[in-house]
Amino acid sequence: MSRRPHHIPSQRLPLSVSTVQVKEAAKAPRSMWWAAGIAIGGWALLAYPAVLLVLISWILMTGSGIDGSTGGSTAAGVLGLAFVLCMVAAPVLFGLAVARRGRGLWIGAIATGILSLAAVVYVIVEWVVPLG
Repeated sequence: MSRRPHHIPSQRLPLSVSTVQVKEAAKAPRSMWWAAGIAIGGWALLAYPAVLLVLISWILMTGSGIDGSTGGSTAAGVLGLAFVLCMVAAPVLFGLAVARRGRGLWIGAIATGILSLAAVVYVIVEWVVPLG
């Protein structure tokens, strides 16, 4: 009776190589100082646009002047606050992705980074330097 294929040892690796040696050969995670530095630097870059977006969202949700807020302006304010949360989370996720080198962290970091970049472009184009 022949043995099943999953019981046959690999012919590529010599028997002296253990799984511990293979895991040690893989890249070790970086220091958490990388994550802290990237997070603090990202927060420093995104602080001003985040504060502006919070103020804009607050004005949109509460209504300005005599007219009150409408459903659309309230939804825009809530969306603006969601973008602010992405601006807070993106630097932390980028720092953790660099330090831990995990694919899931990179996916989250890139997604929140894209949303943060969209929010910064919106604040700059629409409110800081109006083109129209």
